[in-house]
Amino acid sequence: MNALEGIKVVDFTTDVAGPNCTKLLADFGADVVKVEPPEGDPARNVPPFVADIPGVDRSLLFLHLNTNKRSITVDRTTARGQQLLRTLIADADVVVEDADPGDMATVGLDYDSLATNQPNLVYASITPWGQTGPYARMKLRSSELILQAMGGPVIQTGAADREPIKLGGNVALMQAGIVAAYGIVAAVLRAEAGGGGDYIDVSIYETQAGTRDRRTTYLTSYAYQGSPGKRVAGTGLSLVGGVRPCADGYVNLLVLGPARTNQFVDMIGRPDLTDDPRMLESPTTIDPAFAEDIQASFLGWLMQHNKQEIVAEAQSRGILAGAVNTPADLVADPHYRERGVWETVDHPETGPVEYPGRPFKLSATPRPTATAAPHLGQHNAEVLAERCAVDPSELPALRAAGVI
Repeated sequence: MNALEGIKVVDFTTDVAGPNCTKLLADFGADVVKVEPPEGDPARNVPPFVADIPGVDRSLLFLHLNTNKRSITVDRTTARGQQLLRTLIADADVVVEDADPGDMATVGLDYDSLATNQPNLVYASITPWGQTGPYARMKLRSSELILQAMGGPVIQTGAADREPIKLGGNVALMQAGIVAAYGIVAAVLRAEAGGGGDYIDVSIYETQAGTRDRRTTYLTSYAYQGSPGKRVAGTGLSLVGGVRPCADGYVNLLVLGPARTNQFVDMIGRPDLTDDPRMLESPTTIDPAFAEDIQASFLGWLMQHNKQEIVAEAQSRGILAGAVNTPADLVADPHYRERGVWETVDHPETGPVEYPGRPFKLSATPRPTATAAPHLGQHNAEVLAERCAVDPSELPALRAAGVI
């Protein structure tokens, strides 16, 4: 039996945050029915596409975030659509949505309307700002950059002499999805224990205040000392640490303490700097000429070795080091291979492709075989018959009326 087998989820979410939440639930066995508008989740139109050819079933973002789900198309603004969705939700355990605050209430699909007849329902809303507060009232939309800048680590990211920069990808949105999945599982456990259902209000903005990518540390530092985090000039946070280029890419080293610093200077061929106190100075106070001298020696040594050689040599000396892996490196990584991180998913538009697998392993729970992200409305007949008592012969009329 899979960990979340038997949990029925109705998923109204789009784009990244909500779909990442419901993907985590689906990956561990929950039955997730993705309810899309007839035109589909907008993420279906987000590049990159398979072979750079656009199509509603070819967005790599969508294909990744929607494995193990079933898709139906229902226009929830129509009376018949609302009736179908209420029937679908009637035997569900969880509803997840990401509409603007108040929008689900206008169609009678909000928590208060549904929980009257379903006291054990777990209902999660994932929005940029949450359901309350001045930003929610303005219905202010957002983007990954805005969310990282307002709530996340952007102010500490990048060189001091340049503008701040965002972290790559959809870090804020993906993290919010993880937080929402955690909240849903906790609430389902409460409901199953007899405590009743719950409404989960996830503000993506607020999840960034608790992000472990420096934000929590800097906010705590400010609370205690009044010292905000800041970007530093020159070599970054460490004279002899951080990401550096090498013969075949990049490596990341972290040199801490006098003993490791002595190992470092010996490694790069500068034993004359053993026990030199300048090596332990902060990059904000160190003599720029001295820093430049060290960096020249360091870079010269790095460019004579490849990533794996550098990592092996550094770690043999007790220096923390790791390769900056490319996608090709990760796919071929022997550690990932042995632990079964990658799983092959066969989709008609892509053929068999390896996807990143589950984020953790359960010893007593088998890993369900992954299914491909669904075509738009692929499971209309199946789900509407199974959960809403709709005869397949009704589907053409529902399509003609714009309900599905």
